[in-house]
Amino acid sequence: MTTAVPVDDRDAEARRALTALARDGAAPTRATADPVDAPAGEVGGWAGRVMGVLRVATHVVGVNALVLLGTLAGLVLLGAFPALDAGGRLLARLADGRPSDQLWRDFWSAYRAGWRRSNLLGAPAWPVGALLYADTAVVRFVDGPAAAVLAAGVLALGAWFAVALLTLVAVARRYDEPARRAWRFVALFPLLSPGTSAAVLVVVAAVAVSVLALPVLGPLVGVALPLLAGGWLVDRRLGALDTRSA
Repeated sequence: MTTAVPVDDRDAEARRALTALARDGAAPTRATADPVDAPAGEVGGWAGRVMGVLRVATHVVGVNALVLLGTLAGLVLLGAFPALDAGGRLLARLADGRPSDQLWRDFWSAYRAGWRRSNLLGAPAWPVGALLYADTAVVRFVDGPAAAVLAAGVLALGAWFAVALLTLVAVARRYDEPARRAWRFVALFPLLSPGTSAAVLVVVAAVAVSVLALPVLGPLVGVALPLLAGGWLVDRRLGALDTRSA
């Protein structure tokens, strides 16, 4: 006569672990595979990191080319802001870790969908840009203290304009606001967020200096890099403002 022995749960787990071992030379199951193996289709280690950096760089260069092409397609005046909007959307996806798999199709889809609204929102920027260009031309022909005052004014206007443009692209992407309300917020953004505005200016200045030192960078990343880095900074600030106002 045998005596029944209570079975401990740990004994059952141990038996299951033993019976889960590969039998008859079968390949080990996923549970027994090396946990440090890279996922299928991906390269691990430093090679994977290098490939990731190359993918991001290729994405940025591709978006830069599309923005330039979209601007030319609209004869600059009617193409610049739709191209910036479409490129900004693709780069925002890249910053969020959701890069587009079909840059060409996604860019032109966003370009066509936002063409009218982007041009309406961007219309006030053209006279400001013309004024900035005219002031820059005048500075070259002015001497003495007036030249210093005028140069300071041009520099301040240019800094505000750069921040306003990048903010406008992010605002157009995040909110469905009429042009007047959007520009009122955009115009006040440097005062509301001086830290973010200063960081955006550092990005713009760094790209400008790099392009001046190495002009080939202009058609490669001259537009997309400020859109990516500056747009990310503005997006973070807008997200914080949204959370605060919620």
